[in-house]
Amino acid sequence: MKIGIVTFNSAHNYGAVLQAWALQEYLKSEGHDPSVINYRIFDIDKLYRLYRSRNPYKKAILNKAVHKAQDFKAYQRDKNKYKRYRAFEHFINHTLNTTQPPVKNFVQLSKAEFDFNAMIAGSDQIWNGVFTKMNPGFFLNFGKPDVKRISYAASIGKDEISDVEALQFQKYIHNFDYISVREAKAKEQVLRFVDDEVEVVCDPTLLLPRSKYDELKKDPKINQEYIYVHNVHLVKVDERLNAMAEELSRRTGLPIVHNRPDYSFKNECGKFLDGGPEEFLGWIANARYVLANSFHATVFSMIYHREFITIPHFQNPDRMRFFLGELGIGNHLLGLPEELPEDLSELAIDYEKVEEKRNQMAARSKEFLKMALAGPRRTGELAERKTYFDFPDPFTCYGCRACEATCPTGAITMEADKEGFIYPVIHDEKCNKCGDCVDVCIYKHPSLFNDEEKNETKVFAAYNNDEHTKIYSSAGGVFTALADSVIGDKGHVVGVQMNKDSQGEYAIANTKKESAPFRDAKYVTPESAGMKQKVKELLEKGEVVLYSGNPCEIAGLKSYLNKEYDNLYTVDMLCTGFASPEVYTQYITMLEEKYHSKIESIEFDNKFRGKKKGYMIVKFESGEVFLQETRKNDYMNAYKNNNIQRPSCYSCEFMEGTKSVSDITLGRYKNAANYCPEMDDVFGTSYVQINTKKGMELWNKANGQLTFEETDKDNLPVFGVKKPIKLTMQRSQLMNRIGEDEIVKVLRAFNSTKKRRKRKR
Repeated sequence: MKIGIVTFNSAHNYGAVLQAWALQEYLKSEGHDPSVINYRIFDIDKLYRLYRSRNPYKKAILNKAVHKAQDFKAYQRDKNKYKRYRAFEHFINHTLNTTQPPVKNFVQLSKAEFDFNAMIAGSDQIWNGVFTKMNPGFFLNFGKPDVKRISYAASIGKDEISDVEALQFQKYIHNFDYISVREAKAKEQVLRFVDDEVEVVCDPTLLLPRSKYDELKKDPKINQEYIYVHNVHLVKVDERLNAMAEELSRRTGLPIVHNRPDYSFKNECGKFLDGGPEEFLGWIANARYVLANSFHATVFSMIYHREFITIPHFQNPDRMRFFLGELGIGNHLLGLPEELPEDLSELAIDYEKVEEKRNQMAARSKEFLKMALAGPRRTGELAERKTYFDFPDPFTCYGCRACEATCPTGAITMEADKEGFIYPVIHDEKCNKCGDCVDVCIYKHPSLFNDEEKNETKVFAAYNNDEHTKIYSSAGGVFTALADSVIGDKGHVVGVQMNKDSQGEYAIANTKKESAPFRDAKYVTPESAGMKQKVKELLEKGEVVLYSGNPCEIAGLKSYLNKEYDNLYTVDMLCTGFASPEVYTQYITMLEEKYHSKIESIEFDNKFRGKKKGYMIVKFESGEVFLQETRKNDYMNAYKNNNIQRPSCYSCEFMEGTKSVSDITLGRYKNAANYCPEMDDVFGTSYVQINTKKGMELWNKANGQLTFEETDKDNLPVFGVKKPIKLTMQRSQLMNRIGEDEIVKVLRAFNSTKKRRKRKR
């Protein structure tokens, strides 16, 4: 089996590269063909680089000469650092079987074409957001969908997953078919976000026998016994480690060899500053004692049966405590010299017993790998359907209220979380366990999508012939033509308007005047309580209804109705998500307090100056007006940067590929001037996608008000791209500050236009 491994392969850290090598070699020994995916992200590489490459010239040959000069200066500046760098790079590029060329960011990783049958994430602290910022590459969020994804001995590197990291972690952890972690604490944390089995397995370095490391090891040229002291921190001096080393040296009379250039011991016989992983193994294997605050220095001390003392890592002592406890030698974790026993023989290790326990750990871990590699895929289209009612995962609930509307006993209420998004709560005293809520849930409900084989999709570029309509519509004014057509036939139109409290809500219009407020985009989460029931009543009476909304709202309506109605037309929008109700409410409250007046009306993206520049326009009852360019507005900038949307918007299945749930899909035709110049209108052009025969029927009735042209949907760039919006850590950082500071300060801190202006100054 061809297997790709994603880990910290480029870190110039002995444990990081040796655990990658160990997993590679173990998989080879099992008959597989493993490769380490050469994922060299900047945040890791910059920690170890010798210099920042300069490219002052246009010609590559001249820049190459500059790099050689920089390289020579780096050698002169610090020969030990230079040699160590070269030793690590040689190991990474030659001893590890790395893919070429290197992949330097997630965009490149997403585009890379690998032919693996399976991918493994791990080991090491690949899920530590402090290091990785929850980089999706370390959650295998790339590659072909049919590739099996496994985590092996992944570590979060600390006691808990923080609130800032939690949302991204919860999204990406579902990529895995099989999950294993390195520590019990990590298992506890992962189980907060998944309803699956999570195994605790050993570090990959423990999968191989000592003889395998002997093939790598380079013994030091030293003719005396010594204490090897290893400090894992790049710049931090560990006073506890140094004090323990001085005490042990005083008691035993043995000199010290250590790896720090910025510290010297009283009784010192050498420093290990310029070697690679091979030399690291040699210094440990030949030491009389090993003192370390490093997990992997501890592991190799055990593998080579050394007498050792481990100083707890100041950030994450639990993985050392767990590891030593599992082996029955927890008394070797000491923090202070006073804890050192008077009789050092008390620290003697019965390695026969330790090896027995190590072999048991390794056997369980090997069994997990064997099972995961041989077992079936369990994600994607093969995943068991688990709704929000099975496990409260925010990515599985769209807040559509279909469950609430369906419940026969009224046992479900929708309650808001701290971000203002609503989720179902079941009141057990009313629940009759009928399961209707699970059946109606739109999450992973493929029958809600239109049958693409039965319906021919057509795409048009279009705009309304009425200039006033175009100005006050979000893009092209096509929706107004559709609504007018239905109302002209004495039908009803359902859409979103802003109420007297400046909140979005679904409403039913029976006249053109009543439907006019529906035509512009509202960057809010509208209230839809009771609307599905009202629509059903109209449909049952034979009334014609045009229902417009986001794709998930359309899906919720269809699931609730649970039958086809010839008198129902649906129109959805290419969607960029529902905004946090809490953020929006705090923002408009701030505006009302600032202007000492209630808001009379609000427009989020008015195009009165043309499509290239939209404006937020807020009118107050006092007569004052707040006007600001949309892209610069703090609230709209947060929305456009995907920082305040509902969790399910970041994995929305209704915004993937060519699938559709409505009769007609509308969006904004972004680059009409380049792709369809004859349809380029100063106030914007609509993207119109006809998904069903009913949609074509409505289109033919309404297009008399429009200028339009059929176009190839594959070449039509639109404002709302047909894919879920991107989740970043900024979203969590912003949302976690809501309620802790004034809303304007929070939003402004993340306003990308403000940051650009600061850089220019």
